[in-house]
Amino acid sequence: DRAGDGAAARRLVTRAVTEAHREGLRRPLAEAGPWIRPYLAPTPRHRRPAPPRPTGSLPPPVEELSGRERDVVRRLALAMSTEEIAADLYVSVNTVKTHLKNAYRKLSVGRRSEAVRRARELGLL
Repeated sequence: DRAGDGAAARRLVTRAVTEAHREGLRRPLAEAGPWIRPYLAPTPRHRRPAPPRPTGSLPPPVEELSGRERDVVRRLALAMSTEEIAADLYVSVNTVKTHLKNAYRKLSVGRRSEAVRRARELGLL
């Protein structure tokens, strides 16, 4: 990126994320620091359309996520820790935990990975 090739930088980070996901690794990305976040966030040009879902396969969310709950779930997709999310949003760790609990309930999930998967399926990410 410093050499002026942002597209190549994004491709390399995408490949690293894919490999890390395949190997079940989160820590290297979480500890990479704030420089990597812009590369992890989807851009309109790179955003994939939501895949069509079979009718009846996914129950709708219990209720819509609030804006802050969506912010928290987006940061989950970036493999950020609860502490990192709190610092990024300028809120306490307990506030983040409350938003996570509410988002899990609304998405009918019990884990971070399920929340991210479900939010993607619903087109929230």
